[in-house]
Amino acid sequence: MTTPAIAATPTSAAPEAGEEHPHIPGAHGGIVIPIGSDSYHAEAVIEKDGVFRLLMLGADETRIQEVDVQAVKAYIKASGDTDATPIDMKATPQDGDAPDKTSQFVGQLPKEAVGKAIDVTIPNLRIGTERFRVGFTTAVEVHDNGMPAAVTGDEEQQLYFTAAGKYTEADIKANGPLSAGTKFKGFMSKHDMNPKPGEKICPVTFTKANPKIEWQVNGQKYLFCCPPCVDEFVRMAKEEPEDVLKPEEYVQKEKLGRGGVGSEGAENKKDQVTPDSSTPTSQLDPEIAEALAGLDADDRKLAEAQKFCAVMTDNLLGSMGTPVKVDVNGETVFLCCDGCKGKALRKADETLAKVAKLKNDQAANSK
Repeated sequence: MTTPAIAATPTSAAPEAGEEHPHIPGAHGGIVIPIGSDSYHAEAVIEKDGVFRLLMLGADETRIQEVDVQAVKAYIKASGDTDATPIDMKATPQDGDAPDKTSQFVGQLPKEAVGKAIDVTIPNLRIGTERFRVGFTTAVEVHDNGMPAAVTGDEEQQLYFTAAGKYTEADIKANGPLSAGTKFKGFMSKHDMNPKPGEKICPVTFTKANPKIEWQVNGQKYLFCCPPCVDEFVRMAKEEPEDVLKPEEYVQKEKLGRGGVGSEGAENKKDQVTPDSSTPTSQLDPEIAEALAGLDADDRKLAEAQKFCAVMTDNLLGSMGTPVKVDVNGETVFLCCDGCKGKALRKADETLAKVAKLKNDQAANSK
């Protein structure tokens, strides 16, 4: 029985910046990592007793790759630690490997790293005539930029396998029946925060959608940036069905929502102010100022005091159109878009705590 390394994030030989690239779970319960911009792969399997197996794979992630028998050293550290411990990875040929070739290397994790999330670096791995540096982590990747956290356990079962609102029994059947976490296990999310006009966008975060993350809701196919956003959208379809638009509505418009950069793009970006918590409203991008002008005087004053979305707290209010006003336990709160409404209302205490912090930060910066 193995305990697989989970949610691996490659630290070298990764895809080009902005490229979306999923990796399937390994056949042995581990995770598949890219080597040499996906020229090769390896499956990292970490067993309960700390045995670390590195299984060599080909370009398509399913074919066994034989390499020369060689001395391989891996440097291991518990995630968050600063010091790494070297371990020897012994060439351990599998059945069918040719003489002087191996498709497996095996080592033993340092005692202090057993059972923990680890960072692994292999400075030198030879495949054919090429040499590669391989690095990855087994730490669970945490969403930032306001991305929703994944659901698990009973909550996941209830969310995906009961019909309500616009999420129907037919949808459940068409999707597997599986949860997004199961269907897309091993998917490595890379979020493109600046989709181009005409590109499909995630209905939850409005980042660029990935064609590989598809889910049926209300008999229609939607594309998302990552599996946790499927969780959030299914929840919205069940609890707030009126907020679910048709798939064709989730397309980036001519003017980019984030940062206020329009279709004219990079040539004008250098002339704009990069907003942060200390940027006066008068210096903001004209489109953001125009969006804020869509509020009445009292609401605009409240929005300026908050300045950033209460859910996606790196999103400047006005960067995605006129801010959305909601009542959260009797307090007026502003959001960057309708997509944040469900989470803001469901997690009211968390939302109000974020708003209080945003306002305190603004007050401190104005002194």
